[in-house]
Amino acid sequence: MKQVLVVDDSHVIRRLVEVVLEQIQIEVMTVANGSTACEALEQYVPDMLILDVGLPDISGWDVLDFVRSHPNLQETAVIMLTGRADAQDIEMAADKGADEYLLKPFRPDELRRLVVDTIHESARMRA
Repeated sequence: MKQVLVVDDSHVIRRLVEVVLEQIQIEVMTVANGSTACEALEQYVPDMLILDVGLPDISGWDVLDFVRSHPNLQETAVIMLTGRADAQDIEMAADKGADEYLLKPFRPDELRRLVVDTIHESARMRA
């Protein structure tokens, strides 16, 4: 079973993503801030990280930098899930190594498709 870590300060968003992904048999772990995410990622290597940019302690950008610089996490797929629609933010996500960028509010079917496609593409690239 594929595993996804969801990092978002909104309980509603974390729960919604969890429900959406469990419908396609993906195991979901959730955390509410960046520092807890980094601590969890030291112990747990998920197939994917779904990451908000605006977190209450350290930013999603800092978490993404942590993931891309950590030897055990460099191949973990990352979807940025955020309300930030600026072209500059989308470009920064790509520059920092995010695989996808999805805007809130999102449609559940769009998230499911993006997760499945990204996990499959990530697995294909590692093979």
